[in-house]
Amino acid sequence: MKTTELLRRLTAAPSAPGTESPAVDVIREALEGVADRFETDTLGNLKAVVNEDAADGVILLAHMDKIGCIVTGIDEETGFLRIDKCGGFDARVAPALRVTVLGQRPLPGVIISTPPHLASPDSADKATPLDKLGVDCGLPFDEIRTLVFPGDRILTDAPFFELNENRVCGPYLDDCAGVAALIRCAGLVKAAGRGRRLECVFTTREEVGGQGSAAACFSTAANTAVAVDVSFAKAPGLPETVDAALGGGVMIGYAPVLHKALSDKFKALAKERNIPYTVEIMGRSTGTDADEALTAAGGKVTGLLSIPIRNMHTPVEIADVRDIEATGDLLAALILSD
Repeated sequence: MKTTELLRRLTAAPSAPGTESPAVDVIREALEGVADRFETDTLGNLKAVVNEDAADGVILLAHMDKIGCIVTGIDEETGFLRIDKCGGFDARVAPALRVTVLGQRPLPGVIISTPPHLASPDSADKATPLDKLGVDCGLPFDEIRTLVFPGDRILTDAPFFELNENRVCGPYLDDCAGVAALIRCAGLVKAAGRGRRLECVFTTREEVGGQGSAAACFSTAANTAVAVDVSFAKAPGLPETVDAALGGGVMIGYAPVLHKALSDKFKALAKERNIPYTVEIMGRSTGTDADEALTAAGGKVTGLLSIPIRNMHTPVEIADVRDIEATGDLLAALILSD
């Protein structure tokens, strides 16, 4: 399956934190005939194992969950759903956004917006907190209360589309791009018929704390872990330190919490295989599944590869398919290296 089509299917799977099973179905289908076996655990993580009988193992992590909202109540007068964040939802883009409410059946809705004519001058340039907004599904209270309950999730309803032959745009490329990179890596390793044991783990709950990664890394015998996520691509208005270009390749992470020798090995492999890359420097933790992997079960040799995207945590994230494929290629190079 081409990377673009895989991304289209992954972004369409309604997989909010704690309810990721629709993404599991897409990933399992993509890896049928590639994985030696699949496993799921109590938190809903999906593990796909390749080269099961190899002695030395590496665990790769990419998260399946998608930022969204959670229903906190229903207004009896209007039927509007009261909401709050479920993950790092950007309140600045919320008003007038089309959404899908994952209730007893999927319901279309719109996050309400105050018309500019009625907005107070002091609020015109400020984001309204999500808990001060609501979702209008066009249904009265007596009807919607039978279809939607507090705790139900809400996801953005936005299209996935191609900007050109290499660039794609849509919601949830964080971290569908990382998931696609792992799937590419698994296919390359399977085709090679050799290498270390590969455990591709598609994790849950990264956007709300990384609990899926912590559980998955605790239960594996592999002592090397690599998280694959997205990071910031250069765009107008961003700090000059954000210098990774779309189409510039995979981003190799360096941070105090990451294993420098592993980052150095990624650089050496990228140079050896002519895989385009840039370096991302972080003076802190990474904000990804790598942070939870690091200290699991006595600790892991931990690395991070990132895929540059624009407009992170919005319905119009932009990525370059070549960067996703370069990330998968570099991961495979690690698994196949001596």
